[in-house]
Amino acid sequence: MNIYAHRVAIVGVTGYAGQELERLLASHPKIQIAGKFASKANEKSGAEAFSFERLRCFSADAVVLATEHELSMQLVPQLLDAGYSVVDMSGAFRLKDPQLYQDWYGFERAAPALLGEAVYGLPEFRAEAIASARIVANPGCYATAAVLPLIPLYKANAIDPGCTVVVDGKSGVSGAGRQPKPETHFCEVNENISAYSVLKHRHTPEMVAQLPGATFDRFVFTAHLVPISRGILNTITLRTQNRISAHSVLAEIYAKTPFVQVLSPGQLPNVHS
Repeated sequence: MNIYAHRVAIVGVTGYAGQELERLLASHPKIQIAGKFASKANEKSGAEAFSFERLRCFSADAVVLATEHELSMQLVPQLLDAGYSVVDMSGAFRLKDPQLYQDWYGFERAAPALLGEAVYGLPEFRAEAIASARIVANPGCYATAAVLPLIPLYKANAIDPGCTVVVDGKSGVSGAGRQPKPETHFCEVNENISAYSVLKHRHTPEMVAQLPGATFDRFVFTAHLVPISRGILNTITLRTQNRISAHSVLAEIYAKTPFVQVLSPGQLPNVHS
């Protein structure tokens, strides 16, 4: 008897995100990793390069793409046509408006019709839709850390509409990916903090799109690279209204969610906690 609910293939297993995904799926009691592929041929990695011919050999029912945005755009329509469900870890399906890809990502969006079908993969608010989706757009790292605390506050009308919400984000170096770049070399990052993609970070439109009532003129996000391997810490500044306690709103919403922990008043988070 097959004890697994899903047989999953991973494309892009040699990158940091793909490696972490493999670790998580391997320990999941209802998932079997049916196959794993590099996104392209790479003799050093030892992983098999992806091809549809090889994918068909593994009898997978779902495919997770840990690939670049442009490659995901190409692969997702083909995978759907072949009958697979897809979880895409890139930003290729997170936004509904095709023009935003030109404005924020710098490329013209292929297969724009599929943007409306993709479900934003935030289980705390989209669990039912995710369960039946053909395409799940995995949320971005900074965006996840921002919208989880902010969605309940916007929905509760707790944020003063006259204030500007400011998200100050700090990320470890692995968030930049495994491909070597001058700005992520040890000598550049060690004992240093630097802002990047100021006023043009790709996660900004993703955040605004997920926050009911948020607008670009009242929302500012700045990303910083800090000298740690992994982890994200967002400091969010805003003004509440109607004497609403932000902590009470979050504590109620996330009282029974397994992946979100609301700390007691006076406790502060850190990337090790």
